[in-house]
Amino acid sequence: MGASRELWPNEYSVFNILYDKFLFWSILVGLFTFAWLFIAILRYRDGIEPAGKEVLEVGVFPKERHNFDLEFAWFLGPTILVMWVTFLAFGSMNIVWGEVEKLQEEETFTVEVNGLQWYWDFYYMDNLTWEDDTSIYDVTWNSSGLTIDMSDDSMATSATILYGWGTQTRVTLDLANNTTLDESFREDTPFSVDLHDSDGFVIHRWQHIPAPYPDPLDPEVDKYTFKTSGKMIIPCDENVLFNIHSMNPARESNFDASNIYQGVQHAFWLQEWGVKEDAVPGLDGGTWMYAQPNEAGIFPIRCAEYCGDSHSLMGGEVEVVAREEVGSCDADFGVYFDHKEALD
Repeated sequence: MGASRELWPNEYSVFNILYDKFLFWSILVGLFTFAWLFIAILRYRDGIEPAGKEVLEVGVFPKERHNFDLEFAWFLGPTILVMWVTFLAFGSMNIVWGEVEKLQEEETFTVEVNGLQWYWDFYYMDNLTWEDDTSIYDVTWNSSGLTIDMSDDSMATSATILYGWGTQTRVTLDLANNTTLDESFREDTPFSVDLHDSDGFVIHRWQHIPAPYPDPLDPEVDKYTFKTSGKMIIPCDENVLFNIHSMNPARESNFDASNIYQGVQHAFWLQEWGVKEDAVPGLDGGTWMYAQPNEAGIFPIRCAEYCGDSHSLMGGEVEVVAREEVGSCDADFGVYFDHKEALD
């Protein structure tokens, strides 16, 4: 993804608002400073004797030239400007965190990010059913079973199907003879379908990621939570919340409960989207970040905080996909952070 203008945040983003305000005050201060310098250059240039210039004599103290009003103005003006710029900066934080709190109260697609040495784990808190472009292939899985429809341009020869929790059931279909599977779709179970060509390359994908499956004996506890490592999958054209941890004790079986400060500091960085948030060891509840991606594709994940010997290898990918019922993503302009309502 190139850094074209279309990938910049939209006009209502915190970035653009802060950029405009800081640029305005920077230009104003710059104009004043350079005007004052220009006046000083003209007034005190070589060969010019300013009116009332004092002649200095050896052994005689110069006259005291003190202007309280001017000195107070030099102090008050910059102080007010610094306080105003600080207010703008903290105000932007309130907007961002206020939006996060609002999204936490809504039905927002949420991914729990767990930073370890030296990789990322992703736990999905909501359902996501997605499929690649359906112009040639169309996978349908419902209560009646699985059906794979293919156009005349199809190059798929086989399908690999996985479903279930834990050790998943694996089924391989020879598409020349069979394009159906008599297995009912269940909302609380992970399913995936990969179509392969004659060389074994995956040319079409369909997947259902379920929300956490509660323990029948204790509904407050999740028995199963869908997890991926290294690669995160999120939907386009909707807000996505990231709950970010470093070695979350709820996820790590080897966590020593007597020492909550395990793991190391990480920083979850989606560099092409310009968003980053720390993963802090021992921080109850983790940190939060959100975005709304609008371009389908695969984008890099990096750790922006030194976390040990293999810090440079701690990467990953985020794939942005269209929900099955949506079909495709909107116009490609990267990712934006819509704060219009918060600013009105």
